[in-house]
Amino acid sequence: MPQTIQQQESEQGWQAGLALKLAAKNGRTVLHSSRHFGPLRVQRPFYPEGANCHLYLLHPPGGMVAGDSLAIEVNLAAAAQSLITTPAAGKLYRVANGLTQYQGVHATLGEAALLEWLPQETIIFNGAQGQLVNRFELAAGARLIGWDIVCLGRRASGERFTTGQLQQSIEIYRQGRPLFIDRVHFTGGAELLDAPWGMNGGSVSGTLFATLEDQSLSMDALREQLPAGHNWGLSRRGEVLLLRYLGDSSQDCRRGFEAMWGVLRPQLLGWAPLRPRIWNT
Repeated sequence: MPQTIQQQESEQGWQAGLALKLAAKNGRTVLHSSRHFGPLRVQRPFYPEGANCHLYLLHPPGGMVAGDSLAIEVNLAAAAQSLITTPAAGKLYRVANGLTQYQGVHATLGEAALLEWLPQETIIFNGAQGQLVNRFELAAGARLIGWDIVCLGRRASGERFTTGQLQQSIEIYRQGRPLFIDRVHFTGGAELLDAPWGMNGGSVSGTLFATLEDQSLSMDALREQLPAGHNWGLSRRGEVLLLRYLGDSSQDCRRGFEAMWGVLRPQLLGWAPLRPRIWNT
């Protein structure tokens, strides 16, 4: 984040940033500092569970046009606990001048810290030029549960993703060692979108990720919790559990992810699932 926090506007679009620092203090997690510039804010902390700090990220424009950039930094000190989400879907609108729309999330978790990163989906309009970057750096004993959902085009409106680009990445590290690195490049109208070895005609792609301390969790038992009739993929890579969705419904993806979150949360975190009240579907 720049030393001088200020709103910037130019021919290159809106530049916005948010830096959050959370710390454990007197038995609960507090928002130690919040610095921002541009149209990006955080609502006041909520404590529906006592110690755990719930935060809602707010982007008043609701979408990104050509040249827009959102940079989000989250720093959890040792033993801090937070659930972070958004009130609505993000949107990347059609770009006419070729400028990229960028959203970067960089989270650093101290020893024994816990982050639940649960944003709502991002809708990629036909003709968008997007880059979505998610990077999580974990210290010893830190725990992470999160997801990322993208919708290519607006199927409900009859719009397909025939032009444009989207680069999406999810990276998880522990003490500098990579645990999971996933990078995808979608090109509008490309063979990947319709081929059986690719998206197979689907318009919604989602990935849920969770660090596992308990390696004895039954994968078969977890699969039984997923809604029937959808293309789910559940796997484990080292200490990271992965659940992937491929289909045409962001709501179905969210329901499946919430169901898995509801199962994992008590087993991995020791807490019953408590749905953020800002989620209205």
